[in-house]
Amino acid sequence: MNKQIEIEYKILLTENIFNDILKHYPNHNDYIQTNYYFTHPLLQQKKYMLRIREKNNTFEMTLKKPLKNHRLEMNVDISQKDKDDFIQHLPIQNEIIDILKQEGIDIKELQQQFSLTTHRYDIILDEGVLSLDDNTYLNQHDYELEFECYDETVGFQKFLEIIKPYHLDYQQNCMSKVQRALKAYHENDK
Repeated sequence: MNKQIEIEYKILLTENIFNDILKHYPNHNDYIQTNYYFTHPLLQQKKYMLRIREKNNTFEMTLKKPLKNHRLEMNVDISQKDKDDFIQHLPIQNEIIDILKQEGIDIKELQQQFSLTTHRYDIILDEGVLSLDDNTYLNQHDYELEFECYDETVGFQKFLEIIKPYHLDYQQNCMSKVQRALKAYHENDK
């Protein structure tokens, strides 16, 4: 299992600003990824996020937990069969499943009610990875800039430098993708 502290700054963008920033960074790697999110009352109570990400025909299970001002991200590569089995509530085994069981989360009670597809553009910078995300989910479409950095202080200054020419007002991170998708899911449910 791969563990890392996720230090990131993120802000929603308009389509025009998204395209302007993308033009500013012509050297990027782009790809499509789909996140399948899982919900459970204990995940929500503990402020955990559980997903399976599909990218280039590979699959990764991720559990994120709060850690001080950031998040501890744990990732495990899984097979497509494991992904399909997990969604169907069939048993699979890995370190994240072990953690969920230790936390009292019954795997059979997890719900996979929505997914989010991102056309992501990654730009490698000295301070971290700048990602421009074109997201679609539940009849919604939004644009987001994420800057995942190696150092909190240096990364934050670089993030402010990146958004300054576009007169963006950053107070705090925007809602996460899963929070936006969950909000849209509940709004569609009404």
